[in-house]
Amino acid sequence: MSLADELKLERYKLITGLQRYFTELAKDAFQSYVRIFVTFAGGAVGLVYFQAQLEVNPTIIVALLRAIAYLLTLVAIVIIGQITFCLVRWYGLRRTESEMNPDCPEPEWWAWIFEGLYVVVIGASIFVVWYGFEYFENLFS
Repeated sequence: MSLADELKLERYKLITGLQRYFTELAKDAFQSYVRIFVTFAGGAVGLVYFQAQLEVNPTIIVALLRAIAYLLTLVAIVIIGQITFCLVRWYGLRRTESEMNPDCPEPEWWAWIFEGLYVVVIGASIFVVWYGFEYFENLFS
């Protein structure tokens, strides 16, 4: 095998490895969001549930719930950005792979669906957070 062929093979390995990396990164970002969401949602429910026992002013509870909602929204925006970045990079690397290997098909348009579902779930969770915030806020009104 010539040096040019070896370099081409190594570049191909690098490209396929980076594809795997960006796929895993998107999955890890979603898993991180789920952990953060569950932690903060549990904290918010705990605040509401134990409000009477803690003897905390309801306006403070509402302010804390609002802070949790804003924080989760910010985290969601960052994670959606990271997933989108990973998806765009994956498509670019996949195109490069298909250019290097003529037997490799072009990237399919629907390959984004799984990561797109991550984004949909994150968006739905933020809707639930703000809907829940409005519900909890009405409890203390």
